[in-house]
Amino acid sequence: MTLDPVHTYQMRLDGIAAEMHATLFRTAVSPVVREGADAASALFCPEGRLLALSPAIPLLLGALPEVGRAILAACPPDEMREGDLFWMNDPYAGGTHLPDIAVLRPVFLHGRLIGHAASLLHHQDVGGMRAGSVPPDATEIFQEGLRLPPGRLGAGDRIAPAAEGLIAANSRVPEVVLGDLGAQIGAARRAGVALARLAAESGAEGFAQRVEAALDAGERSARAAIAEIPEGRFVATDRLDPTDGLPDAVVNVALFREGETLCADFTGSARQVPAPINCVRSGPLSAMLYVLLMLVGPGACRNGGMLRTLRLTLPEASVVNAAPPAPLNARTGMVRCITSALLQAMAEAMPDRMPAANSGMSYVLAFSGTGADGARFVSTEIVAGGAGGGPEAPGAPGISTDVGNAMNMPAEALEAALPMRLLRAEVRRGSGGAGRHPGGDGILREYLALADGIAVSLRGERFVTVPRGAAGGGSPAPARATVLRADGREERLAARSSLTLDTGDRLVVESCGGAGWGTP
Repeated sequence: MTLDPVHTYQMRLDGIAAEMHATLFRTAVSPVVREGADAASALFCPEGRLLALSPAIPLLLGALPEVGRAILAACPPDEMREGDLFWMNDPYAGGTHLPDIAVLRPVFLHGRLIGHAASLLHHQDVGGMRAGSVPPDATEIFQEGLRLPPGRLGAGDRIAPAAEGLIAANSRVPEVVLGDLGAQIGAARRAGVALARLAAESGAEGFAQRVEAALDAGERSARAAIAEIPEGRFVATDRLDPTDGLPDAVVNVALFREGETLCADFTGSARQVPAPINCVRSGPLSAMLYVLLMLVGPGACRNGGMLRTLRLTLPEASVVNAAPPAPLNARTGMVRCITSALLQAMAEAMPDRMPAANSGMSYVLAFSGTGADGARFVSTEIVAGGAGGGPEAPGAPGISTDVGNAMNMPAEALEAALPMRLLRAEVRRGSGGAGRHPGGDGILREYLALADGIAVSLRGERFVTVPRGAAGGGSPAPARATVLRADGREERLAARSSLTLDTGDRLVVESCGGAGWGTP
């Protein structure tokens, strides 16, 4: 593909977003960011349109445009000054779930506002009924932690004392949270310097013109890709594992195009439930953006111009568009379920191009307790599944797929943060679906507790409901989680569980593989 000047300029903007992201990884305190890559970065136009995205977790990338709009609606851009800092985590104002705190810093050139640098990072603890702020037994959002509406974090590139006090009063590990906020501020400041330098090459007016050209190019590439989808209404259904005493969390979607606009109608999806498996609008938007990026391929201008081509119909107070006070901390499973349904619908529309379903899950494990020195510890780990087999190749094992892009945690990072030992970290052989091109296998990880009283919040999925194969392929083995007590007892866990490990206890988690493609 021959790049024109507009695409070249977009690549330079993308490079600034990518460097902001790399700065986060180098300077963050918590292992889930340094090693697990659970963060995302973006650049915005002065009024909030998406300018560039880092190569990060699509689950968070789709939320950043919502977050940017929410902050700029509450904090007028014409009142912003150099070094001002703004933050939020409120899911009902555009965020994801409470541990994901967004930080936005405006960027100026010779006193004129030319854009914003922002990031979204999974923080280790923002309060709530369980350490890690991901309680699997929450029934309303008030149990999940500190809820921050869009507002001011600080000025002069420093966190305000009032904001520091708010974190100190609510977090079990405030020094970790404040350290990661500092990493977000440093990354945004560095991105701001680079963006201002780029804008200075052509002046503020010339920069604005180049931005508009890049946004228009992004829209054109998206519309061209959408035009290749056949006419018709392609429907699909997926669901989460059942929760005792609650109705099934079912996702129904009809995917179709109107001209060069990609539409997804989620009418008929289940009502929200008093369990933390609901998600808000940023979830299905992230899933739709992922599908669109997959269609356009790697050469397009990835920016807010693409968002002009998407239209979502979301029922109110549903599992795909929850209303307060529904809990949300385990929303990852629901967003993956939405993504799986969208990919099923795309497979109906374009069967020769689409692979079988991915695992549709990832474990999120929050470990917490008090160390021998009396200090509190909290650390989060993300465990991936397998990719679905495709028309041309088998699925990859042990990889974070579709809206996930997290990395597997090294044993050294885990053991440095927790009184635990990682006994096994391996591919779960035979867990992928059979097929001419089999699904990728999931992962098995076994943890040994080296101290008493280690609390664990476990959020998984696909223990019961597994993805279907495509073109005659088979389904993968379901996920499972087991505690092997030091006294020999064995306890099988539910997909969303809270437990305590004592010295000598072992936790074994086994993730679901991807589905197979084609008759074996």
